[in-house]
Amino acid sequence: MLTMRTKRLFRFVLVLATIMSFAASARRATAEVKWISSTAASPWQDMAAPAWSAAEDERPPEIRIDPRRTFQTIDGFGGCFNELGWRALSALSDEERSRVMAALFGDDGCAFTLARLPIGASDFAFDWYSLDDTPGDLALEHFSVERDGNALLPFVKAAMRVRRDLKCWGSAWSPPAWMKTNNQYNGGSIRWEPDVLRAYANYLARWVEAYRAEGVNVFAVFTQNEPNVASKYPSCIWTGDQLRSFIAGDLGPTLRDRKTNVELWLGTLNDGFVNGRAITVLSDPAANTFVTGVSFQYDARASIASVAHLYPDKKLMQSETECNSGENSWADAQRLYGLMKHYLDRGANSYFMWNMVLDETGLSSWNWRQNAMMTVDRASKTVRFNGEYYVMRHFSEFVKPGAKRAIVSGVWGDQIGFVNPDGSIVLAIGNSSGKAMPVHICFANHADGDTLAVTLPAGSINTFVLAR
Repeated sequence: MLTMRTKRLFRFVLVLATIMSFAASARRATAEVKWISSTAASPWQDMAAPAWSAAEDERPPEIRIDPRRTFQTIDGFGGCFNELGWRALSALSDEERSRVMAALFGDDGCAFTLARLPIGASDFAFDWYSLDDTPGDLALEHFSVERDGNALLPFVKAAMRVRRDLKCWGSAWSPPAWMKTNNQYNGGSIRWEPDVLRAYANYLARWVEAYRAEGVNVFAVFTQNEPNVASKYPSCIWTGDQLRSFIAGDLGPTLRDRKTNVELWLGTLNDGFVNGRAITVLSDPAANTFVTGVSFQYDARASIASVAHLYPDKKLMQSETECNSGENSWADAQRLYGLMKHYLDRGANSYFMWNMVLDETGLSSWNWRQNAMMTVDRASKTVRFNGEYYVMRHFSEFVKPGAKRAIVSGVWGDQIGFVNPDGSIVLAIGNSSGKAMPVHICFANHADGDTLAVTLPAGSINTFVLAR
């Protein structure tokens, strides 16, 4: 026969069990997963929240993400400002242009927190120019960003009206022509003379100071766009030895002595041969001290993993996604997904689009047709959102600055995951096959180790977000 004390204890246990069961059910009810899916025919579809189901020991999930095991920190995502992009946007009404900027920089769009700027002309400038085109002006008395006030600075400031804390970095495609061996913007190399090197270091520092005076939050300056390429558009060859000497002896000390408090990055590298420039610079103690990070694009995708392994103290960036040929196809968008996964899986802290906006021609000033996230038809004054816009947004809207890449395992290899500072979990999954595919997803450390059973549409890019 139970005593009164035992009966009270029994009732307490029953009540406690009921409360715990209710709490678990409440957690289960509120732990809905947001699912966005994009295909060529139906981009950015808000899918019905999948239902939780109990994990089955006899059927391991194809995808398992564990937010307790993480890798690099994500600094953010962004794109590049160019003169031709602003020309395209200028064809739109104020209302439509504001909609585009919100779609790029707003929290309900790509939510870009970072951006790239050219120092002087890029290949998508109106024409070739530098910030000091007066031959022999070693004192930079004629240095000016006045021209940038026509297109680049308005583009940046339109973005800053949406994202006030936007962080920008800059790289030159070419020094002023008079500082170069061939006296031209394309090809050639810098004149290896102490006065010229000193003047160019001051030129880059002056850009930082001038843009900050315009209210732009410049956090970094990069040594050179693609220093291994002598292209038809503005370019300049720098060997590894030259970069090492310039950083250690001129640019690093100049940025320090002018108290710019700006990061100095090696890049943007477009060279899969890791020993050519990256190792040459970073293995030198004097140069290494000044370098915050290394950026990679195009052929340099082959070397990011090596640099991540050899120099774990350096930040890594994918600084310009591949531009393709202006088709803006869904195949291009799926390739972007693969590139983002490649770089982020190998340690990149940030990822950048190239052209955010172009007109209907997609042409550069030297007639190379390229992709853009959005295309403006100047005649009809309308905007088309291309596939690469949606793929970038599948990452950039949901993976917040400060997130960490999380370990993801399982037989389904086309995935990558992150855990945000607030504890929410983001999982991007691709299905490149021509048919819908069923997949079971396990969120480790979730209540009862539950899984989600979903069917990924054919040819789709998907993002799942589990709030915490």
